[in-house]
Amino acid sequence: MKRLAVCVAATASAIALAAGPTAAAPSPGRHGEAARHHAPARPASESARLARSILNTKGITYAGAHVGGTDKASLPKQNLVDVSHGRPARTSPWGHKKGARVALDTRMLTGVLKLNTQYHYRFEISEFVGGEHSSTSKHYAGRAVDVTWINGRHVGKKADHRGFMNACRKLDATLVLGPGDKGHSTHVHCQW
Repeated sequence: MKRLAVCVAATASAIALAAGPTAAAPSPGRHGEAARHHAPARPASESARLARSILNTKGITYAGAHVGGTDKASLPKQNLVDVSHGRPARTSPWGHKKGARVALDTRMLTGVLKLNTQYHYRFEISEFVGGEHSSTSKHYAGRAVDVTWINGRHVGKKADHRGFMNACRKLDATLVLGPGDKGHSTHVHCQW
């Protein structure tokens, strides 16, 4: 009788594995052990998918240093790499949110992607959550991006920052700052 129960359990396990990840898991056996099988891979989050898309988009580049210090783990490209692998982005070890982990907002990521794919801007991102910002900055909530170069020109030195800022607004950014706004003479800040 024990051999028959073991054969039935082994056959049920083989059928469940062959049926794939959509099959129901077999019920626990006589000794309370469920048949072992691998769970299907979880689909990537929307943030991870968008981060990968941005990383693979030509025309979007990334600053290689922060204005206020050196920390490779909180540079904008590394923020995207982390998010593309399902990890939150890291803030810099200085400023108001020292070394914290922050999720990047999908609205912001969508806006960044569309600035290139829909509005055809080539630009360099200087910060997502890294660097130093005001204590209430939405950078620390993963909802803001800073851009220093637009179409090969530095912001504040004949870059088309007004057109870029208007594109951010059309993409539903809730706050857009740039040259003419206090503290933003060399970059454009767009937040969602």
